[in-house]
Amino acid sequence: MPIVKQNLWEEGDVPQAAELNGPYDGIATASTAIDQSNTRDNWITIKHFAAGKPCNELFDKVYDGTSQFSTNSTSYVTIDSAGGDPTECVLNYTTNNNEIIRVEASALVTNIDATKSFDTALPVGTRGDCNYYSFRLLLYYNTGAGTLTLSLGEWGYSFTSSCGEGRYYTANAGTIENTGVPLGFQTVQFSTVFRANSPGVNYEKIALQVQVNDAANIVKVSRNNIVVVRGRH
Repeated sequence: MPIVKQNLWEEGDVPQAAELNGPYDGIATASTAIDQSNTRDNWITIKHFAAGKPCNELFDKVYDGTSQFSTNSTSYVTIDSAGGDPTECVLNYTTNNNEIIRVEASALVTNIDATKSFDTALPVGTRGDCNYYSFRLLLYYNTGAGTLTLSLGEWGYSFTSSCGEGRYYTANAGTIENTGVPLGFQTVQFSTVFRANSPGVNYEKIALQVQVNDAANIVKVSRNNIVVVRGRH
């Protein structure tokens, strides 16, 4: 039953004043039941949609401990701060056509070992490359012929505040070094959006990985996480 009724007339009918005023009286009565529970911002959520058919689906992998994952690998390795429990967000679903996922990741980089941030032996323009480490989000998927991988993006950071000839700081032993101030104990965060162009692809998982540009340096990662939002039709 409608809360506010609207009268209808046919040609030749003569409406009465009470009938004309009826809808407005109904609004005045119904409006007394309006409060912040049904008018405030963001009151509607995915739970208000049909059961079993949410507009979004969430996946996550969270490590909130204090153990560190350390590496000086110059190729990408999956972060495993806990030891035996790598940072891999398990998906295990089959895609629809043109489906969208949004992937977010963050991590706490702890007390890094920035031994080398500048190398005068390298060609000009690349001498600061060693002062660099990067993260990658790697998607594992299967089209029916075995597991394949796809990089969803890479995000890079510096070990020190600056590096280069003329940018030195004095170490504890008094030795002048080609490096800047180490940038340990900082948070990193990044996100990306990816569209599945083909239906029927099995998304297995997404891994958070890290690498350094020079094995003389060590990056250390503690708390970290991945959150995946699957946008559904």
